[in-house]
Amino acid sequence: MICPQCGAPVPNVTGPVHKYLPSAPGCWQLFGEILADEALRFGYPPTHRVVVDAYAAQHPGDGHDRRDRRSVFVHLAGLYAVLEQHLPPAQATNVLRRVVQDHSDFPTLVRNGGPGELTVVHLVGACDLAEYEHRALAW
Repeated sequence: MICPQCGAPVPNVTGPVHKYLPSAPGCWQLFGEILADEALRFGYPPTHRVVVDAYAAQHPGDGHDRRDRRSVFVHLAGLYAVLEQHLPPAQATNVLRRVVQDHSDFPTLVRNGGPGELTVVHLVGACDLAEYEHRALAW
């Protein structure tokens, strides 16, 4: 089936999903498998931040829940900090933590276009950390 949020072809399964990151159950399952594989093979690589941010940014809520408004802002800002401002992921996390602490709510951000061509599926099959990082940054 196709995930209605990111457009990824994912297994058509029933199962749990995130509380405020809407996705097909198969997409949420695949994301969990990717993170488990990442942890087992690579530990906690710096690109972990990009992987989580990209997934969350492709699965925004409708803005009715304060948590999804905050999530979209934080994950898009995290991608901006790492990819555009070239901050190390740990430094980006610290900056974003301060921003979140200073704001109790965030506006609803609306996607103007599609979720992008690459999805979590792009990470499947990376043979080593260098390839995984390359795929994560491309996503």
